[in-house]
Amino acid sequence: MNGVRPIVLALLDGWGVRAEREGNAVALARTPIYDRLAATSPRAVLDASGVAVGLAAGKPGHAQAAYATLGAGRPVEPPLAHINRIFADHGPGGIAAHPVLKQIVSRVRPLGGAVHLIGAMTPSGIAGHQNHLAVLAALLSHEGVKVWVHGVMDGIDTDPQGGIEHLREFLDDIAGAEHAELGSVFGRSYGFDELSDPAATAKLWRALAEAEAPYTEYPTAYLDECYRKGLNDDRIPPALVSSFRGVRPDDALLLVNLQPDHGHALLGALTDPVSTGLSQKAMPLSGVYSLVRLTPPAGVNAEPLFEAMSFGDSLAETISQAGLKQLTLTESVAEANLWNFARGGAAKLFPGENVLVTDTPPLAQAVKKPELAAAALTGELLSALKTREHDIITANFCNAAIVGRTGNLRATIGAVEAIDKYLGKIAAQIGKRGGTLILCGTYGKAEQMTGPETGGPCTQTTVAQVPFVMVGGSGGALPSVGTLADVAPTILDLLGIDPPDTMSGFSLMAERADRVSA
Repeated sequence: MNGVRPIVLALLDGWGVRAEREGNAVALARTPIYDRLAATSPRAVLDASGVAVGLAAGKPGHAQAAYATLGAGRPVEPPLAHINRIFADHGPGGIAAHPVLKQIVSRVRPLGGAVHLIGAMTPSGIAGHQNHLAVLAALLSHEGVKVWVHGVMDGIDTDPQGGIEHLREFLDDIAGAEHAELGSVFGRSYGFDELSDPAATAKLWRALAEAEAPYTEYPTAYLDECYRKGLNDDRIPPALVSSFRGVRPDDALLLVNLQPDHGHALLGALTDPVSTGLSQKAMPLSGVYSLVRLTPPAGVNAEPLFEAMSFGDSLAETISQAGLKQLTLTESVAEANLWNFARGGAAKLFPGENVLVTDTPPLAQAVKKPELAAAALTGELLSALKTREHDIITANFCNAAIVGRTGNLRATIGAVEAIDKYLGKIAAQIGKRGGTLILCGTYGKAEQMTGPETGGPCTQTTVAQVPFVMVGGSGGALPSVGTLADVAPTILDLLGIDPPDTMSGFSLMAERADRVSA
């Protein structure tokens, strides 16, 4: 058997590889521990974007694609690809004939209600896609149903202030839809993102449910005004448009999401205000729907048009089937990456598997406290090492990615330095026990904090390769380049477990002759 247990896999979100130092938080940070480990241990760089992680060629990597690839040991097609095929099909298998869409019309139209489409006003295809909003608005309008579109401005997976152009394109796309109108615009931090501030969610609830928010006749001008105040798209305060007067009884809600953990707070507030700390009673609605199935606890039972990503033979499942014990540590802001993607959507723990989730501090404090929950996470990891109960421990450090998406270079440098400090504590304990420590980036972000064309802050993920460093283990050299799909087979190789046939990746410790280039 290669390597010595325990194995600790430290997943470093947003830790990309880039030669240039300008705007590179990873290179500018003081990381003596990481530098020493990388200089004295076998290492490689891994492709973490585009086709290597199941995305279109040239597409930046991101958390969902990265964790699915890590868990499956192969690139996994995201729901977006399947959904786009359905939306492009104008025949009987297309979106117009979808039974759930027909159900929405049959419920709302006889009551004279409206359908509220809530989705990301973005072409990124990560949190959502504005084309889905436009097509659904046109189809429902054609059925004689009143449609209100609530545009969730992005600014995280797109240029921070690029939403004004996206909104203009969308308004052009629905110009011919007689019964469809834009009802509101607001940033994704208002109840749409994974973790949302309760006060922000309450403010959005008052806007949508009771029409208590500023009105604007020209939504693009409103965005421009917010930009001049220094606000980026994700922080745009709710504003109401046209004659919108709030969600009414007998209306239906359709969350046009692509990720199963987005929109929980928003839908929860609209369907059960009391459960989210509001005093108002729930409104009787014709139905609540989502484009992609939401994961529990969503706070609401939304009927989906499409299932979320799922697959079997994951790394976690394979380790469990071998009778080994595993522990995964993460924090709440990144918890969905584990449940929804790395584990193939498995709802229950596998035998011998345990998961601990530490609470992420309020994300509004991320710039001032870039270490997030890394201290608590590391404390749990060190305690677990002392018990000697686990064959493998996986720890997810999301700091560089979460803080990096604020666009704040100084804070992101602090996030990288915080990780390095905790890696030192982990490496020391692993060294005492003769185990194996693997440092693995998941997707690029912190290495590119300034826009190459604008010179301004960059919040988007990148196409960068990521590092893979093996401290301990077999001690042999690694190939210079691999992909994220190779990580799971490598872990199984260290544990002495044959990978399932579904894993198309290769162990990085295998002879080069055994590897097949993409």
